[in-house]
Amino acid sequence: MGRRRHQSDVISVYLLSVATYASYLWRNQGGSLKTCWCVEAFFKACPCLALAVGAGAGAGAGTSKAKASALAFALSAAGDAFLCHNDHKNSDISFVLGLAAFLAAQWCYVFCFTRESGGGPSQAQATLCFAYAGSLYAYLYNGLDSALALPVLLYCVSIATTMASSLAAHPGSNASSSLWILGVCGAALFVVSDSCLALTMFVGDHVVPHRRVVIMGTYFAAQLCLSNAFAANE
Repeated sequence: MGRRRHQSDVISVYLLSVATYASYLWRNQGGSLKTCWCVEAFFKACPCLALAVGAGAGAGAGTSKAKASALAFALSAAGDAFLCHNDHKNSDISFVLGLAAFLAAQWCYVFCFTRESGGGPSQAQATLCFAYAGSLYAYLYNGLDSALALPVLLYCVSIATTMASSLAAHPGSNASSSLWILGVCGAALFVVSDSCLALTMFVGDHVVPHRRVVIMGTYFAAQLCLSNAFAANE
């Protein structure tokens, strides 16, 4: 009961933080608030910071999985801040730092998923995930600066690994199947969000209609799914 109450509180704070960030974006349409980029970065990072604190203070706090998930959410918050700076200042350094933070977060997710499965993905699962990542990278390649080609390639590999690891984490029984589905949904939503972000950055804004709503909506939904999946299995 205590674990459920704790996670319920974490979800409430998370959703409130997401709503606050959405409200800020709505009020700041066209830059009407004239605020510094760091104000938006703060509101954008708060949801994942809430998940990081929740994972670090939950019933399973102290376990390697809880530490890895808390670190993943903290890295995601840092990535959000770096990418927010890139949005405002168009800085390649900020983009690469944000990419590096999310890449590290993805490998923390992989660790959490492998703790569930005790093994790697099947050949079919790996082939499907890496074929998608390879196709995405090939489509993006012509729009990439030479300095970004390798970082983006590494990130495509990392999201494919996360997706494959989530598929491999099936418990083998019906008891935890709903949690497995939650984890797979989280990984899949992350892939959708990152794919849409990459397409808008390196191909064009026209590729993804309502890009900000799609990218941030799938991103925040992904983090929520992963938080619930990891917390329930600690």
